[in-house]
Amino acid sequence: MELNRENKYLVTYLVALFFLTLILWFINLSFQTLNYIILGFCWSFTIHAPSLRERLELKKYKFSLLRFVFGVDNFLVSLSSKFYLRIFLRSIPPIIISFLCFLISMKGIFMASLIGGLYFELIFQRKRLLKLIKFRTEGL
Repeated sequence: MELNRENKYLVTYLVALFFLTLILWFINLSFQTLNYIILGFCWSFTIHAPSLRERLELKKYKFSLLRFVFGVDNFLVSLSSKFYLRIFLRSIPPIIISFLCFLISMKGIFMASLIGGLYFELIFQRKRLLKLIKFRTEGL
């Protein structure tokens, strides 16, 4: 059975989210901090979805919140051409949302959403990162 591109994306990263949640569930974290980490992961998961960006170009999504989210992401990514800085810039919106939730509840560590975003980017960019590590170790 062959999966198409969208289904491979969903299966790969939802399994990764499941393992992340399972691991974090057994660590002594507050429930709010766990939610912040999952928010960071899900934000990046949505931004990188292969068919969603194409679908948002349709006219009926002109004023949707999701299109606004993609617009913010495009703006933040355009600020830098450096790979690592782009990953960090993509993690800023979930940190802001987590901070607003933190102001309401005063529970958890809102910067934990950065961990979720970095975990997703680590899995999403794994081939590029492995090539980079291999290239740097060959030079030693």
